[in-house]
Amino acid sequence: MDTEIILKAAADYDIILTEKQGLLFGKYFYILESYNKRYNLTRITEEVQVLEEHFLDPLLVFTKGAEQGGEELLDLGTGAGFPGIPLKIFIPELELTLLDSSRKKIMFLEALLRELSLKKAATLQMRGEDYGQGRGRGRHQWITARAFAPLNVALEIALPLLKIDGVFWAFKGPNYKQELSEAEVILLRCGGRLEEIFSYTLAGAQKERALLVFRKVNESEKRYPRKAGMPQKRPIGAK
Repeated sequence: MDTEIILKAAADYDIILTEKQGLLFGKYFYILESYNKRYNLTRITEEVQVLEEHFLDPLLVFTKGAEQGGEELLDLGTGAGFPGIPLKIFIPELELTLLDSSRKKIMFLEALLRELSLKKAATLQMRGEDYGQGRGRGRHQWITARAFAPLNVALEIALPLLKIDGVFWAFKGPNYKQELSEAEVILLRCGGRLEEIFSYTLAGAQKERALLVFRKVNESEKRYPRKAGMPQKRPIGAK
């Protein structure tokens, strides 16, 4: 992926990248392309689509006024590294943890971090529920999740992991209002509050997107998150 194409595509969205950042995104694409043949990491494989939907999508919200959630980030259910790695490239000083339960995805991410020479970045192979009832509880100040789970499930897993006043960024599609309605109960029980919603459009893909920003204002009830798999099997508030 040509660096100039990356920089121009970013600039078209008012995202200013350095040449070094452009080079990192280009390298990221080729590593992803190579591993995807073995690990089936993403269904989006065309250069233009990867650039817009995987690399630039997480950064677009900064042009809408979204603020960085802190100096430390946990990317929940990160998969092939989205949105955590693009955010790390964009904010080099960020201390990043990439959490996923899949061993093959963790193997890819470990190779990716080595190849990109990203410092202050680590992987964690674990279920979010187990992490939230163990050493991860109340540990993080900023959490992100994209294509991870319905909102009521994501909130049950993410909010217990946050410190008080920590922020959870949930990247969603155009049907987020229904998900918000179903998440009201678990949001309250886990001590969260909806702070802001940033809506935007991926022009090339013609996709409507939204970033829902939640803040943890009270301690989560101790019973949450429930044991691994239970939030997905019996989501609270589902209709």
